[in-house]
Amino acid sequence: MPKQNDLLALSTDLERQLTARYGTMLGSGDLWREIGYRSPNAFRQALLRGTLDLPVFAVEGRRGRFALVRDVAAWIARKSLNVPGIERTESQSE
Repeated sequence: MPKQNDLLALSTDLERQLTARYGTMLGSGDLWREIGYRSPNAFRQALLRGTLDLPVFAVEGRRGRFALVRDVAAWIARKSLNVPGIERTESQSE
């Protein structure tokens, strides 16, 4: 099992890179690609089925779903190092 330091270092590096590219928040137009879905429709299906273990949220007056870069970086780091995370659904993050 990877060390906590490895997870933190990777997560911090990914957060820095993603923040430089997108700012503090990713919209669904970029989010689906960054977390490895083949298409926007596949991402949408994961949302509808509740199988996405990444906290996403709606923004009033805006289309789509959003995620904080910090959460996306931590999610990618956990997946790449095979570290289990806390499963959250959209309703838990609102």
